[in-house]
Amino acid sequence: MNKKLREELDGLRFGGQEDVLRRTHPRSWRDRLRGLWNKELEIPVVPLGLSFAVILAVVAASQLRSPEDDGDAASGDPRQLIEVGGNTYWKDDYERAVASIESDGQG
Repeated sequence: MNKKLREELDGLRFGGQEDVLRRTHPRSWRDRLRGLWNKELEIPVVPLGLSFAVILAVVAASQLRSPEDDGDAASGDPRQLIEVGGNTYWKDDYERAVASIESDGQG
């Protein structure tokens, strides 16, 4: 069997020994930098896909929030948005501005 294998492989010759040695055992800084540049990156698909899905869910949840949810729940200050004249204002800020304009007009 060994003899038959040698006969079949007799015509094949490997001529890239120097190139293989240069790649596997770099001697110069240039060869080392080339090896670093040609390094393959393996990116795991499952964690990458999972992180993408989490980011997508967070963005979607923030887009679906209603304006009533914008209040400060920790302090119990549920601010409301109102629309006046085609513009949107916080209700308390609008009432304060209107009251200050009315008080300036009377004085």
